[in-house]
Amino acid sequence: MGALLACLVTVWLAGPVRADDPPALPDARVRAWQTGLLAPDRLAHASLAFSGGLAVGLVARRPVAAFASAMTFGVAKELFDRRHSRFDPVDLVADAIGAGFAAIAVSSLER
Repeated sequence: MGALLACLVTVWLAGPVRADDPPALPDARVRAWQTGLLAPDRLAHASLAFSGGLAVGLVARRPVAAFASAMTFGVAKELFDRRHSRFDPVDLVADAIGAGFAAIAVSSLER
């Protein structure tokens, strides 16, 4: 009972919470690594696109296959994410970077 009373007093002292107040954003340096191309999620997208594209490209012996397969998987992943969260075009940019490097690697290995 005492814990419930303490919670009620804390809420009463804090005052009303307005829905129109935006949440405080973290420092710009923190936001840069959380939302930029070097965010851990984006690096994962690029590395998976690179490794998957490289595998398909080496089997097919075609740089275009490397790029197309990695981008197909990236678009499919974003469409799947849209059901749970949102479609993120910057994730697709990271996929395209990884797919591009895979196509370059396959092209240089096939010479």
